[in-house]
Amino acid sequence: MSSKDAKMDYVEFTHPGGCLVAKIITPSVGQNEAPLIREQVLAEFSKATRGRSFILDLSHVSLVTSLGLGMCVDLRNCAEKAGLKPAVFGLNRHLLDLFRLMRIERLFTILSTRQE
Repeated sequence: MSSKDAKMDYVEFTHPGGCLVAKIITPSVGQNEAPLIREQVLAEFSKATRGRSFILDLSHVSLVTSLGLGMCVDLRNCAEKAGLKPAVFGLNRHLLDLFRLMRIERLFTILSTRQE
């Protein structure tokens, strides 16, 4: 398996209604995963329609380290520069508490359902 194939295991992308949804499919986002996820998501920004949303789907994630939190903030900033409105979906109670504690929830629109 090449390193490029290994990167594909961390994020699945969909484009419903012109939005870019990045579904993180690894249970933890830490030192090893964060740079690879960031690289993949940034590559997808060029395919997204300007003026639409970027949704970071964390419904399969149970652990985010400080590097993972930094990646979330960086992706949010890059999304805004690309003209995409940042949102996050699928935060479990622990991650929502962590986002609130670090005041990261103010940077994203928090979605409780996929339809929002």
